[in-house]
Amino acid sequence: MLETICDVMMDAYKRNWITSRDGNVSIRHHDRNHFYITPSGIRKQTLQPDQFKKIGIHGSEWKEEFYTDISANLTPSGEIPLHFGLQRELGQHNGEVRVVVHVHPTYCIAAMHAGIDLSTISDAFPELNRYTKVAPNVGDVPPISQELADECHKNLGLDRDGNIAYDIVGIKGHGIVAIDTSPWRAYEHIERLEHICKIVLASGKY
Repeated sequence: MLETICDVMMDAYKRNWITSRDGNVSIRHHDRNHFYITPSGIRKQTLQPDQFKKIGIHGSEWKEEFYTDISANLTPSGEIPLHFGLQRELGQHNGEVRVVVHVHPTYCIAAMHAGIDLSTISDAFPELNRYTKVAPNVGDVPPISQELADECHKNLGLDRDGNIAYDIVGIKGHGIVAIDTSPWRAYEHIERLEHICKIVLASGKY
């Protein structure tokens, strides 16, 4: 599935959801005590499966584990606190896979910059709320910080068993985080919300 993540990040780059070295993704299978995460600073349009970092889960701590010679010389994404908290316990995704995608889609960010709480627009658009549960926005928090991770976890409704109440959350001035059981399913949450944000901004009624 790492190949699929590479395809998703390439598509995100083509859609201007990220610039070359932006964004990060992680994936964990239910029966493994580790997950894979994109490395820091790598150009996402040329991302390769052997560049991913393997992260071991040891209770409340994480530790880098050997995966490939190439990845050994790279560092994990700076947003690893965000990913670790979501991957440590799988909750309702137990028996499946959890994929966490963090990108910076233009219209989602613009809508939040305009003062729109993304969770409030879903009721007016059934094509969004039928398939995607949108959490309340996270406010201005520093990137690559534990504070960002904690605020995202709280707004997503993450509990101690790893259950989440929402599929996607926006971070004001920064981006979004989407979660599902495959890279493309997480991608669809972003695509759906980005499309609606574009409509809302075009309408001027906000």
